Amino acid sequence: MNNLEKRMLKPFVGYLEERDEYQQGEIHKILASACMHAFYVTTALMLISLIVDTINGTFTFGTIALFIVNQFVAYYIQIRLKKTGIAETEYDAEADYERTILRLKKKFIFAGAQWGFTMLILMEFLLPALAGEKLEIHLFSILIWLLAGAAFGICTYFLQKRNIKMFKEKG
Repeated sequence: MNNLEKRMLKPFVGYLEERDEYQQGEIHKILASACMHAFYVTTALMLISLIVDTINGTFTFGTIALFIVNQFVAYYIQIRLKKTGIAETEYDAEADYERTILRLKKKFIFAGAQWGFTMLILMEFLLPALAGEKLEIHLFSILIWLLAGAAFGICTYFLQKRNIKMFKEKG
């Protein structure tokens, strides 16, 4: 932990003296949990703000700020995990590796389908309805969101697959 983080952590958590490793671990678990909850709350607030903006026909700073905060947190976590190597998982058994890859494929097929369906509902039904626009659904729109969902699933699969490695001894 760098000096700036140490200086910020003590007043934020509210302790004066140094803590032992167990206490530091517990503090970090609590802060990680709080960060995760705050991420989901800001995501919900961003969606609510976007809906209110759509109803009012505006686009406010609050919506943009919530989006920027969420993106910053997500990228910060990903970059730090990548730098430390914590995000990587190594397997020494081929069967475990293959089982994990199969599970990953299923997970991201579902994630891509869910994302595409959610975007279809939001962009083609919910937001236009809230804006008072006439609802029109075309086969082309459905196809676009299906392809976008597939692209999302494939991209996220390959991004996660980079973190799964088969350990092979040299020799």
